[in-house]
Amino acid sequence: MTEQKKIGYVIEVNSGALKVLVDDSIGSMKKEIGGKVYYVGQLGSYVLIPVGKLIVVAMVAELKKADIPVNGEARQRVQLTVTLVGTVKAGRYERGVSVLPPLDTPVFFAEDQDLNAVFSIFQKFGYSLGQLSMFEKEKAFLDPNRFFSKHIAVVGSSGSGKSCTVASILQKVAPFPDTNIIIIDIHNEYHAAFGADSNYLPVADLELPFWLMNFEEIQEMFIDPRDVDSASQITVLKDLIVASKKGKNPNLSEFVTIDTPAYFDLAEIRARMQFLDTEKVTGLGSGGAKEGPFYGKFSRFLVRLDSKLNDARYAFMFKPKQYVASSSLSEFLQKIFGPGGTAKVTILDMSGVPFDIVNTVVSLLARVTFDFNFWNPHRRDFPVLLVFEEAHNYLPATGESTKAARRTVERIAKEGRKYGVSCMIVSQRPAEVSETILSQCSNYVVLRLTNPIDQNYVRKLVPDTFVGLVDVLPSLRQGEALVVGDALPMPLRVQIDYPNPEPESGDIKFFEKWKQSEAKTYVEEVVDRWWKQERK
Repeated sequence: MTEQKKIGYVIEVNSGALKVLVDDSIGSMKKEIGGKVYYVGQLGSYVLIPVGKLIVVAMVAELKKADIPVNGEARQRVQLTVTLVGTVKAGRYERGVSVLPPLDTPVFFAEDQDLNAVFSIFQKFGYSLGQLSMFEKEKAFLDPNRFFSKHIAVVGSSGSGKSCTVASILQKVAPFPDTNIIIIDIHNEYHAAFGADSNYLPVADLELPFWLMNFEEIQEMFIDPRDVDSASQITVLKDLIVASKKGKNPNLSEFVTIDTPAYFDLAEIRARMQFLDTEKVTGLGSGGAKEGPFYGKFSRFLVRLDSKLNDARYAFMFKPKQYVASSSLSEFLQKIFGPGGTAKVTILDMSGVPFDIVNTVVSLLARVTFDFNFWNPHRRDFPVLLVFEEAHNYLPATGESTKAARRTVERIAKEGRKYGVSCMIVSQRPAEVSETILSQCSNYVVLRLTNPIDQNYVRKLVPDTFVGLVDVLPSLRQGEALVVGDALPMPLRVQIDYPNPEPESGDIKFFEKWKQSEAKTYVEEVVDRWWKQERK
């Protein structure tokens, strides 16, 4: 370490952070080395502290002026709080710090070349999120195995660059021959980012047969838990579904359970429940007919069922034409994964799905993916990343109407890593997403967050030693993120590489559009599309 790079010395030590008194000579808080100006004490910048043969690496978490007694007088001096992140030993970087620097140890700032040792073991993977914000031309390398195998959270306010960040992260692995990524795309943003190379499936056009649902999803779809007769509806419906599955699949009858993905006849079940709802039985002694045990108990259920069956928006689920037998399950899965898992990136466009069943559809798609690998003996050779865009809409912390989706993804968050299924949770409101899911994430890409509630929520997720870094979130540039997690050598402030091509998520330029006169909107055409439920 050269004297030119020295910025101060340690004046206080605790288990995770140090206080550093900055030298009086650094009046403007900047130094020039090799023709380049370095700003001392920038939040998120790094300092080096030699301890014997080791070099402790720390990150600046706080900068302030404090009154320091000098010759009996109080003088204002600049003081840094730095968080310990790792150690360089024999030129090799290791996470964590085993030896704390003693008091009065000199502290040096890190220039570009000093980071080579930190990132050297990560450079071998050749995977970078973007450029380090504090260091020109230095890339932010990480371990992609740890990044993708341990769940990821990408959060940021609307307009902070979430969609571009997700597209950039995924575009770097999309060309690999055995990549398996499934994007649940609520607003049809990602087709433009992956183009013809992606497996683009509009869910409203793709048949998603009702018989793939497990019983929890069926309950959420058809049974109102507030109905006084819901217990009877659940019991009878369960028995009828199992009987129908066994009757339609005699070769599977000894294996069938209520959740087996096998075809059953919904029309027959409806007819049977209609009969039970109106059944009258001959009474003993009186000679007249009296109401059966389930008389009138299924009326509300039948109304809910019929409203779904007769709604054209739900035809993709309740009126399948292609997947009408259990044997078509393999064909359906090949549609999702590609034959032999060759799809690479599958985009499930949910923009045409009625909002009131988005939760059930998400639950079904996520669960089918998880169950596939659960029963896959070669799951270690077939890892799948599930991307949940706008997750706060269907994976919230509370709410009965989203129970199935939330439980499915919570299970994947807790158990998916064992079966080769990982999650990427994308949200502009992290405080509204299930805490169980976010707490299982090991890597966080946090873009600009302006909402104090969301900032405080992220502060709880970040390790205690780095909570000071959350204060920079409102001032991050578009596409700039604080990246924290197991896959990185240390918390990084990164300008994420811009995706090419970009997703269709950019802001509409109102002023420019209002100024031009060429573009016309034809009301009749819009109304016709509205009637026919057609979207571009």
